[in-house]
Amino acid sequence: MKLSISKNVHLVEPGDFEPTDHWYPRVLNSNIHPLVSYFLNLTHEQMVERYHRLHPQSDPETIKKIMSYQPQYFRWAGTDLMHVTNHEGNRKLTVIETNSCPSGQKSMPLLDLNVEQGGYKRLIEKTFKPMVDAYPEKGSLAVIYDKNPMENIGYAATVADVFGEDVFLAKFDKDDQDPPVKFDEGKMYVRNEVEKWVEIRAAFRYVTQEPWTRIPGNPKTLLLNPIEACLAGGRNKEVASAAYDRFNEEFKDKGISIFTPDTYRKVKYSELDHHFDLLGGSMVIKVPDSNAGQGVYTVVNKNELEHAKSEIDPNDDYLVQQLIHSNYSKGLDPNKSWYHVGTIPDSKGRSFAFDLRLMMHATEEGMRPLAVYSRKSRFPLNKELPEDMNSWEVYGTNLSVKGEDGWSYADERLMLFDVRNFGQLGLGVDELIKGFVQSTMAVYAIDQNAIQTFGQRESISNFTSSIQKS
Repeated sequence: MKLSISKNVHLVEPGDFEPTDHWYPRVLNSNIHPLVSYFLNLTHEQMVERYHRLHPQSDPETIKKIMSYQPQYFRWAGTDLMHVTNHEGNRKLTVIETNSCPSGQKSMPLLDLNVEQGGYKRLIEKTFKPMVDAYPEKGSLAVIYDKNPMENIGYAATVADVFGEDVFLAKFDKDDQDPPVKFDEGKMYVRNEVEKWVEIRAAFRYVTQEPWTRIPGNPKTLLLNPIEACLAGGRNKEVASAAYDRFNEEFKDKGISIFTPDTYRKVKYSELDHHFDLLGGSMVIKVPDSNAGQGVYTVVNKNELEHAKSEIDPNDDYLVQQLIHSNYSKGLDPNKSWYHVGTIPDSKGRSFAFDLRLMMHATEEGMRPLAVYSRKSRFPLNKELPEDMNSWEVYGTNLSVKGEDGWSYADERLMLFDVRNFGQLGLGVDELIKGFVQSTMAVYAIDQNAIQTFGQRESISNFTSSIQKS
């Protein structure tokens, strides 16, 4: 990659993509598991038929409609799911949250060894480029980001290759007092090497830390994703939860629903003790607009409740969810409780909680899975937790670590969907299909919420309409 041309800006040229820079080292040397490759190549028709076979009450035409949906705002998403079971052994994939601008490429083995840019190229070619080609604005191309340089440099190099032109890669931090990106009357500009502001016609956005503080709504520069996707639920857990409830109400007669843990919205600080008792002495407290594992507290006793309360603002409202437990032998209500299935026990008999990050994107045929990987917890589900450790060690799976020098990643807990790791998760094609259907429903719900809240997206309405007609 080119050296910086100005503060926090690089110019990336076609041919700059270097695979060793854009994947974790052990991912580069891994081979995708055949079952995962098979899943990623399934057609919508195959997935719909199989899902209906597994859920006979579901309406196949409705599922197909949701899979083939063309989002106005939320065209690139990542859902975090967990594999859970109940006392009857009824296993499900539950949606924990949905993210706009998700990470995942650096953790995904190549689907095709002959395409060295892997999922980076599929996302840019099949989602970003068709949008840009249909958008008649002038200016340069850019990638703007505030973390995860490994993936964002990769995206910039891929955009440069796919479009055959130089791309500005600009770091757009929340606390930067002199950022290299600005918006003027809705148009984005990036500062170049001679301190000149360059007009941007379209930008790939990976700005995740309170992006609404510096990115306007309804901009004249095309963004993937626009800020409305974040505000409608892609970066706000409370708004997303309300969107899921509306979806479930709308489609209850079609035999489908978004499955989440029991959720309580707008819980005041003073009501947290009541909800702790209401949920049987355990819960999860979430700051609604937090991400990357920040602002999430698992609570299994009074001490953890008091600790969580000492960390959060007494003047704010919170999202409270039912905790997915480590096992089924704790005397909890068997009709309401869900438990982690966990990893296959290792040679020491340890089973760990894990999640699935499923990244997907809007293509000409509708939503398609793009990348998938898992993250496991630090401490096993089936061992007694030492007194000096908190329950987050058992239930927390996020890899992001925020330090004084920025973000790092505990990638030793990364579980690749490769030949070596995938079998440890105990998942099959059916679980991946269930997870994808849950994910597409979540994206549909959030995008519909965005349309209801902000109206039709002017820059893409004609584009999505032309796809649906064809």
